[in-house]
Amino acid sequence: MRTHATKARLAVLAATAAAVALAAGCGSSAPAATATTSAAPPARPPLAASFADQAGAGWTIVEMGGSAAQDNNFWQMFYRQASTWRLATPAGVADNGGLVVAGTPAGPLLTGFLPSQDLTFSPLATSTNSGATWSAASPVDPGLADVPDALAAGPGGRLIALTSGGAELSQRLGASWTHLITARALAATPAGRACGVTGLTGAAFSPAGVPMLAATCARPGVAGLFAETNGTWTAAGPALPTAFNKEDISVLRLAATGSGLVALLRAGTGTLQAGWMGSSGGAWALSPPLRTGGRRVTSTAVGPGSSIGIILNAADGLTWSGPAGSWRRLPALPRWTATLALGSSGQVDALAAHGATFTDWRLGPAGWTSGQTIHVTIPYGSSS
Repeated sequence: MRTHATKARLAVLAATAAAVALAAGCGSSAPAATATTSAAPPARPPLAASFADQAGAGWTIVEMGGSAAQDNNFWQMFYRQASTWRLATPAGVADNGGLVVAGTPAGPLLTGFLPSQDLTFSPLATSTNSGATWSAASPVDPGLADVPDALAAGPGGRLIALTSGGAELSQRLGASWTHLITARALAATPAGRACGVTGLTGAAFSPAGVPMLAATCARPGVAGLFAETNGTWTAAGPALPTAFNKEDISVLRLAATGSGLVALLRAGTGTLQAGWMGSSGGAWALSPPLRTGGRRVTSTAVGPGSSIGIILNAADGLTWSGPAGSWRRLPALPRWTATLALGSSGQVDALAAHGATFTDWRLGPAGWTSGQTIHVTIPYGSSS
């Protein structure tokens, strides 16, 4: 199936976004292994990511166009429903810096634009029809952090936004923002001192609606996951294997799904471990450790239930189906694969983005088969 889509088909943001647009335009199966001791630099989770709900509907964020050094890179959002993808990037705001997305339970999507060039804050857009049209929401200032889980949505329209200044909280779908906490303040709490918080890497709401934050830790062997109740922050991470006692732990992903929470942890520079907490809370269930051989995580995918997918060095794909499951190594990925997309019944797609072309490759018994291609109009030479 071949689909032609351009940003011109998308609704322009509401009149309140006009000033935002103007300001933006001025800028422009794998073996388990025991971890080994290594000093890990703070991990920056990759922005290329995807999410799917229990029915397989969901979104992906990929970078398209050309050179980022020449501001010819343009991040795009695609939405999948009934196995069909369509371009759903909000129009009217420069997206060279990147996009992040949060979905509310049975509610609207929220997309945030990361700062780039002269754009120092983050415009937000909301959609109640799966990205077919968008409306402006109150921007976040300072701008959103450069991590895929910089926006989190919870019950009743509550939102968390990670910024360069810490974490902000909104009670009304971004209508206004109040300060939640900074990384420095979190590091000063008893739970934060036990971790040695050095930075925030993600946000989510627990199934009970409790705000949660993910962080990097300077103290070895501690997973930086925290929950806030009545103004008090407590440790909420899993107890890690003793093999990680001398490893620095980074939380690469923290996301809410229909069945609970999923997290992706990196120990040192060479081992990954996924975790899942059910909707009723309780202890985390952990995947077998996955040795990466020092390869870099270049994209992540969260799927139905507790499934998670990763791509290493833009070449090797692996998935974890959840508790009691092992890591599954995928066949060699199609060229230009940017991220994986996980669907219901264990379906895995490889999403390739090259220049102005987006291709969905579906994994079947005979390997990868091209299922859909979308051609995107890229405004080369423009920063918006």
